[in-house]
Amino acid sequence: MSVVLITGCSSGFGELIARTLATHGHRAYASMRGVSGRNAEAARRLTEWAASAHVPLSVVELDVTSDTSVREAVEHIQSTDGDVDVVVNNAASSSRGPLEAFSIAQMAALLDVNVLGGMRVNKAVLPAMRARGAGLIIWVSSTLGRVLVGGGLYPASKWAVEGFAESLHHQVAPFGIEVVILEPGSFPTPSTSNAMRAEDQAITDAYAAVPTPARNRQLPTDGSYQPPDPQEVADAVLEIVQIPAGQRPLRRVVGPQHTDGVPAYNQAYEQLRQHMAEVLRRPDQAVTWGPASDRR
Repeated sequence: MSVVLITGCSSGFGELIARTLATHGHRAYASMRGVSGRNAEAARRLTEWAASAHVPLSVVELDVTSDTSVREAVEHIQSTDGDVDVVVNNAASSSRGPLEAFSIAQMAALLDVNVLGGMRVNKAVLPAMRARGAGLIIWVSSTLGRVLVGGGLYPASKWAVEGFAESLHHQVAPFGIEVVILEPGSFPTPSTSNAMRAEDQAITDAYAAVPTPARNRQLPTDGSYQPPDPQEVADAVLEIVQIPAGQRPLRRVVGPQHTDGVPAYNQAYEQLRQHMAEVLRRPDQAVTWGPASDRR
């Protein structure tokens, strides 16, 4: 059994991940902000479900944009069940509109949740993970952050998630800590309807007036079409958690939509990354540019 902290559990992927891990015996801490306020109903629903299902799940208050909230949540878990074994950085906000139409304050707010929020949680659990030489951090990213198709603030934030998570992966590996990037395709979740809208409507309208290539959005009318099931993402997290330490992949793509070609892209990227790492070990490439007095 692992002690697992999942962020963003008021609905969508987070709620499913928490339920799935708890059902399989992991000690799940389903975190969300506003446990006594805006998300009181979601917290009650999860708590009552856990009691009726007799599974080890607890709801904990955690706002990923607050250093204090994150610290207090992790300290509560440590005092109750010991160190956190697994973190699932799932909390995220979506957005709708052209980049130019978002204010800088809006951009900063979304990046604070989607990117820095995960790092706040990581920084709270990493000291204990380093001390014991073990731990797993899963970042829920998106294939839209791996292959920028139409652009936008949300895909750009997920591109940043990819960079932070992969950088962390390489830096904490010597301590026995693993980082896995989960890349879901398109799934129907509440985050889509709750997306942040760009505040400058005039700019949004200007972009909307420009013709763009049409896409075939027609679905089968014979009832054969089934939308992707978000449970696939929760099942993928469970699979990653249960893989033996040292055997987990850096990236895992999940879902039938918006995923075509992404696994091959990841494989080609990794081959190129390894090649570049070899090149940078050559003496003629290992140049550090600094003050003239430091050069030898």
